[in-house]
Parts: sequence; C-alpha cells; structure tokens
Amino acid sequence: MSEKMYRETTTPMIEKAPAEKRMQIAAVTSVSLGTFCAGTVLCWTSPALSHIETPTAINSTTPGFTVTPSEGALIASTLTLGALLSAIPAGYFADKFGRKPVILSLAAMFLLNWIMITFARSLTVVLVARLFAGIGLGGICVVAPIYIGEISEASHRGFFGSFLQLGLAGGVFYTCLVGNFAGWAGLGAALAATPVLLGATFAFMPESPVYLIGKGRRKRAERNLRALRGPLYDIAEEVRAAEENAAAAAAKERVGVAALFTSRANARALTSAVGVLVCQQFSGINVIVFYTVAIFQAAETDLSPFVSALIVNAVQWASSVIPMVTIERANRRLFLMASSLGMMACLVGLGVFFHLKLIVIDAASRFGYLPLTSTVLFMVFFCIGYGPIPWMLLGELFSPEIKGFAGGISILVNWTSAFVVTFAFPLIKQAYGMHVAFYILGGIMGAATLFVCFVVPETRGKTLNQIQEELNR
Repeated sequence: MSEKMYRETTTPMIEKAPAEKRMQIAAVTSVSLGTFCAGTVLCWTSPALSHIETPTAINSTTPGFTVTPSEGALIASTLTLGALLSAIPAGYFADKFGRKPVILSLAAMFLLNWIMITFARSLTVVLVARLFAGIGLGGICVVAPIYIGEISEASHRGFFGSFLQLGLAGGVFYTCLVGNFAGWAGLGAALAATPVLLGATFAFMPESPVYLIGKGRRKRAERNLRALRGPLYDIAEEVRAAEENAAAAAAKERVGVAALFTSRANARALTSAVGVLVCQQFSGINVIVFYTVAIFQAAETDLSPFVSALIVNAVQWASSVIPMVTIERANRRLFLMASSLGMMACLVGLGVFFHLKLIVIDAASRFGYLPLTSTVLFMVFFCIGYGPIPWMLLGELFSPEIKGFAGGISILVNWTSAFVVTFAFPLIKQAYGMHVAFYILGGIMGAATLFVCFVVPETRGKTLNQIQEELNR
C-alpha cells in the first residue's frame, strides 16, 4: 500500500459540529414572554371589568369607581387602537435601533400599563394604561417573530416559532385563572410580574446577528452567532449569507408602500403574510375567546361561565404544545390547510347546533355536546396551524430591507381584521342569528384553505436566502 493510500484510509473525516441549542432556546423562551404579556392584556378585560361594571361592585377588591357598559367597551377597544398605532413604528424602530432595545422598550410599555391599572382611581387612567398595553401588544407581534426568525437555524425555525403561540395562550390562561381569585389590584400586580421577567431575562440575550451585519458590525455579529450556535459550530456560511442579504438591501432605496410591489418576491411575500394573518382573524378565534361565556349561555349548557372559559383557555394553552413536536415533521402549508379545514368543520358544527335550536324544541338537551366539543376542537385545530404559523411567516418571508416595514403593515391589517370580526359578529348574530354568523366564518375558512393551497409558498427547512430565491421565481 502506498503512503498516499495509507493516509487516505487512516485519516478520519472531520465532520461539521452541529449547532448547540441551549442559547437559542433561552433567547426564544425569553422573547416569548413578550407574547405571554400580550396574552395577559388581551384577556384582562374578561375578569377585570366585573369589578367596575356595577355600583354594587365597590368593595375592598375594586378600585373605587364604576363604568357603564359602553365605557367598558371603550376600555376593551382602546387596546386595539394602541396596537394599530404601534405596528408600523415598531418595525421601523427595530430596523433602525435593533430588535433587542425595541423589545425591552415594549416590556416597559406592558409594565407601565399594569402599574397604572393597579393604582387607577378613574376611567381616564385605565384608558391611558390600555393604550400603553396596546402599544406593547402591536409592537411585540411585529418584532418577536422577526427576532426568532433571525436567530434560529433553518431546520429548527418552526419549532422555535411555535413558542410565540405557546406564550400567547399561556398568558390568556394565566390571566383567566388568576382573575378568578384576585381582586382588581391583586390581578394587576400578578400580571405586572410578567413584563418584569421579560425585561430581566431578555437584557442578557444577544442582539440579532442579521441586524448587526446589516449595520456593518460584523465582529459583534460573529460573537453573537457563536453564542447562539456554540463555539465549535462553523458560522462562516451563515455570516456570508447574511452579508449578501445586507449588501442587496443596501443597494436598494429605503422602501415605501409602493416599493413593496416593485419585485415579485416582495409582492408574493406581502400577499402571503397579509393573507394568512387576515385568515387567522377571520377564523373567529377572538370571537370564540371573547364570546365563550355568551356562546355557552346561549347554548343553555350546565357549565358555569367561568368553568367553560377556563376549559377553552386551558385547551388552547395545552394545544399550543402540539406544534413544538410536530411543526418540523410536515410542511407549513399542510398544517395551515389542516387547521382551516378543521376549524371550518367546528364552526359549521356550532352553526348547526344554534340552527337546530331554532327548529327543534329539545335541541339543547339532545345536542348539548356540540357546543363544548366544537369549541374545544376548534382550539386544537387553531393551535396546530393558524395559531403559530402566521407569526413564523412574518420572520421568514420578507427580505431584510422591507422586513420591519412590511411586518408592521401585516400586523396593522391583522388587528384591523380583528376589530372587524369582533365588531361584526354580534351585529350579524342580532340581525340573522348566531348560526348564520358561524356559517359565514366556516365559509371563510374554506376559502382560506384554497388561498394557502394556491398562493402561500413553503418555507420549512429553508434558509432565508432560499426563501427569497423561491419567491422570485
């Protein structure tokens, strides 16, 4: 055997060290506390308004003032106003100053909201507090998906992205649970702990390497990427790809609304992201959450309003774990279509029940299982697709030069859709019946299935560069 052949047969092959996951998990868990905070402000009105809606409610557990039903509705809607105001600016500031400082600032918005509410002695203070909460809500929905999309490996981006929905559902469940036992000030104090935990943990997390390279800070980007991937991982390929993206972004002018449609990739990305976020809201998720008590009361079931709400929120939270173990086993589009078809069946099931109540005398007793079964299964189907995946797509579809701005527009449309659905549902219910409202939502979910099938691109397991190449085809 020659010396050359001997060397070839005895020299071991050097394999590329796999990336470590510990720091990525820590960073994703920390930023997901932001969506946990979002869940708390979304659900807060459900237990809190009962303390101030009637004069007889004034006692040691209330703030000492009351509100009318219309003022209570104003408290709820102010949150949406704040979210609409912050969606686009949050993306702009994330591009200008970085993902990390913006997320920490949003934690301060959430905390300021809870401090003001805990010590509120008037409606005005509560309304201002809810405006701050809305700013935090709209901003975190824009920046958190961008951050996770940029720090995660392509092969695990779906797994990490599912943390956002888990955090949101966890915040809703936590608020519902604590709200059953705590008074006004106690609930505010308990919820104030969550933004404190967000700020305390995220302060030690690394800034996005993609953002840093875009700002010409390569050395710090390399340090952060090594911290996220581990010291033995070869980061050269990721750094090169990020630099190519940054160079392409720098060669383009700062984008405006019209520039989002100047390339095929931008137009497809915006259409897909906005489309799935609109479908997310028109699934009726907020209708189910906000009107759970009313749905069960109208169904005339034996469950108390608190128990029914707790069951639904607990199922939503538990179901949010499912994508963490399944999301990388199949394509995003498959999960979205399964989710919309499942929700369509559940919404039709609710529609059928309330339709039967109008034409069958003992429908409530004969078909009493339908409301709870349909609502619980609806939450399961929502959480396997339309819960986590739209937020993942925000961090995956857009190129660096439009990511913040386009993400802000997407969230703006998302919250506008939420307002339209929650505002229109009771009107349709009153004019045509609850069954018609659920039939309409079910039909929209059928259309959502076709939209995903023919429009939305697949992103699973692809690098951000590969996704842009596919969008340009």
